[in-house]
Amino acid sequence: MNPPARTLHLLPSLFLALTLILPAACTAQSPPSSRPSPSPTPPPAAPPASAQPAPVIALWVTRFDYKSRADVASAIDRAADLGITDVLWQVRGQCDAYYQSSFEPWGEEILKGLPAGAKDPGFDPLAIAVERAHQRGLRLHAWVNIMPMWKGTLPPKNPEHPFHKHPEWRLRDAAGTPQALNDHYIIVNPLLPAVHNHIVGVCRELVTRYPIDGLHMDYVRFVSDTMKDPAAYPSDPRSIAIFEEATGKKFNSAEGKAAFRDFKRDRITELVHRIRREAVAARPGVTLTAAVWRNPALARENYLQDAALWLKEGTLDRAFPMTYTKDDAQFAGDVAQWMAAAPGAAFSPGVGIYLHTPTASGPQFRTLADRHTAGFALFAYDSMYETSNPLQNKSPAQVGERAARLKAMQAEIAAYRAANTAAFSNAPATKPRP
Repeated sequence: MNPPARTLHLLPSLFLALTLILPAACTAQSPPSSRPSPSPTPPPAAPPASAQPAPVIALWVTRFDYKSRADVASAIDRAADLGITDVLWQVRGQCDAYYQSSFEPWGEEILKGLPAGAKDPGFDPLAIAVERAHQRGLRLHAWVNIMPMWKGTLPPKNPEHPFHKHPEWRLRDAAGTPQALNDHYIIVNPLLPAVHNHIVGVCRELVTRYPIDGLHMDYVRFVSDTMKDPAAYPSDPRSIAIFEEATGKKFNSAEGKAAFRDFKRDRITELVHRIRREAVAARPGVTLTAAVWRNPALARENYLQDAALWLKEGTLDRAFPMTYTKDDAQFAGDVAQWMAAAPGAAFSPGVGIYLHTPTASGPQFRTLADRHTAGFALFAYDSMYETSNPLQNKSPAQVGERAARLKAMQAEIAAYRAANTAAFSNAPATKPRP
């Protein structure tokens, strides 16, 4: 699609000018391939290990939380005032964009309420967010949902959406029937080279077009939460042919059935390797992180997400396990399992404050302190602040609960910073509002 004209802030404008031809270069650098490599791509060289990974205090801000320039600036300012060091800013939800993309159309959520026929929101949220974050001394990571293609029982309205332009990318069963639309995400087929090329291109454009500090992957797994039979996908003739040609095994053999699951996992890992090598490495200093399943064994076996391997080999600079639970014992157990699975790696557990009453998160913060994790991340922004999210409960009781939760988080973050003064000495210093 043609990028809409808009006025951007100075820093992103200069960045855009310097990278004007990169979208085309990106596409040229990742030509379609008829088949995947016979074996997974070797991972990038692991960076030198440090004695102690630096801690972060991160905050997830979803694509539903901003509709205007003011929303964007307010979210960044609130994060800085709270003591956050790293903002995980969602820019891609379901093969759509919340920034000026050459690959995918604008997300429907940000266009709601605009005049009929509007194709862009009239501003670039990511350009504003990254500039404001840097003004306030924060790092900003572009948060990208990797596998989701669409969510909901109705298809995308925009005919330019990959759902319509590339129906061959959808998961299909043995009869060739695509995964049905539902109230959760349907996903792209992780075996297809064209899918890999597209996702790598999206990520590379973000890294080269915007001065982001990091790329943050989410749903970088086989998203099978609502599938009745995950093993049924993909099992269409095209996917089976890719598997058999790459491995030399027959799908219908006993050996092939077992190997096919491993092959799906390996293809997801190969995609992560390519994102590191071809997108993140395009600009020195950009980090690669991921929101990963709460438990490393469940991640690998249930969701084909080999995140512990990605950490150990240095493909990921940091993992944010989604250890969201009210159960403090489960939280402690998941944290311990991650520490055992990737000793010495940087991992910052996610605290699901949205599940907790305002003062109930304390034991989980004590676990983080006792385990000396590399900081933590809060899920999520709209659990503490009033936002433009249309699904946010605006009842007086819920508004009051969010205010109380914010107060509790202010205390927890202040205490964490006070207890880790030396560790935060190299972190960016939060700056006052301009």
